[in-house]
Parts: sequence; C-alpha cells; structure tokens
Amino acid sequence: MNDSRAIQHVVRLYFSLAVPLWLVLAGVRLLLSEQFLHFEYRRPGFPTDAYGFDIEDRIRYGPVALNFLFNGEAIDYLASQRMPREKCWNPAPGAADCPLFSQRELRHMADVKRTTTLAFALALISAFVGACTMLASLQNQGFRFEIAVGIQRGCKLALLSIAFLAVLAIAAWDRSFDAFHEVFFAAGTWRFPFSDSLIRLYPEQLFIDAALLIAILVSLSAVALLRLLMVRDRTLFVFLKVQQKL
Repeated sequence: MNDSRAIQHVVRLYFSLAVPLWLVLAGVRLLLSEQFLHFEYRRPGFPTDAYGFDIEDRIRYGPVALNFLFNGEAIDYLASQRMPREKCWNPAPGAADCPLFSQRELRHMADVKRTTTLAFALALISAFVGACTMLASLQNQGFRFEIAVGIQRGCKLALLSIAFLAVLAIAAWDRSFDAFHEVFFAAGTWRFPFSDSLIRLYPEQLFIDAALLIAILVSLSAVALLRLLMVRDRTLFVFLKVQQKL
C-alpha cells in the first residue's frame, strides 16, 4: 500500500512539472513558423531594416533559419544560403553576392538548433511517458485522481510562472533577455552587430512580441485545462449523486 501511495505521489509530481513544459513548448512551436514571421513583418509598427531588407526580403530570408531548426540538415544548409550584392552590408569588392549568415551567426544557429532539438525531444519523451501513464491508469481510480491533481497543479504552476516572468520582463526586459541567453549559450556567442542578418531578420521586437504571445497562449491553455477539469469533476459529482438516489 505504501509503495502504491509513493508511486501515486510521483505521478502527481510528474504531471505538475511536465504540464508547464508541454504548454510552453507548444506555444514556442506555434511561433517558430513562417506564419508568425509573415504576421510580424507585415504588421504596422514593426521595426524596419536600416541596412536594406524590405518586407519581401524578410519574408524570403526569414524562414530559412527557422526551417533549419527542424529540417534535420547540417549547418551547411545555412552556410549555402546567399543574397545578392545590393542586400549585403559591406560586400567583398567585385562580388556578385555574399553569404546570408556570417561564421559567427552560423555557430550561434548551430547552438540554437542543438538547444531546440534537446528541448523538443525532452517534451516528446515526457509526453509519451505521460500518455503511457494515463493509459495505465484507466483501471486505477487512485492514479487517475493523482494525474488530474497533477495536471491542475501544473496549470497553476504555469500561470504563476507566466505572471512572475511577465513582471520580470516588464521591470527589466533587457536583463531578462540577456539572462535567458546566458543560460543556454556561451558568453560572447549570441551578440551581433545590427548589420548582421540575424538582427536584420529577427530584431529584438520580434522576441518581445513572441514572448507576449507565448504568455497569452500558455495562460489560455492552462485556464482551458483547469476549466475542463472543473467540468469533469462537477459532472462526476452529479453522476455519483444520481447513482446514490437510484
């Protein structure tokens, strides 16, 4: 009996921690898309590029790095991308074109791909474990209860985390942005001049908008899950009441 209770507590803790991860990475994946880039590039007020990219250039080149994150290609995929001379900043004399990304940018994108691949692999593995746990709990009411409690706590943890990070971002966006990169990337590998393509295609405003949308998506998803669980509990309560009267 004690072993069973211990396992149930582990299950509850697992879902409490896994749900925020799933919600956040689901939001991130939705925004790592051409559709989000197109929306941002075309929306009024989005920063223009002082070095020559117009909206159509951004729409053409912007998805390239995003596709690299998920297409299974090596860094040569990005290294082979080029742009015409008139779009280059400080091109080589007589050159008809230039690389879309510098060597420093390529190294950073290789780091981003490793981090992204690891994060989504972790999410998929944990989701698989969660699905298996749910299937295994179909015949065990105690485990089903612990899973529901774990999901509820995970949703609440996600909401609290979003609230905390929102306050932190509003109070000190620059420091928060730097701290995020310092956690995942080596010092000095993720800062670039404004003339580099990564900054021209993905200015800081893009990250601000993405962070805001991820916060909204995670919050709405967490609230929706909590609401579904409340409806489930209420329906179960009414069903039990009816059964007692019968």
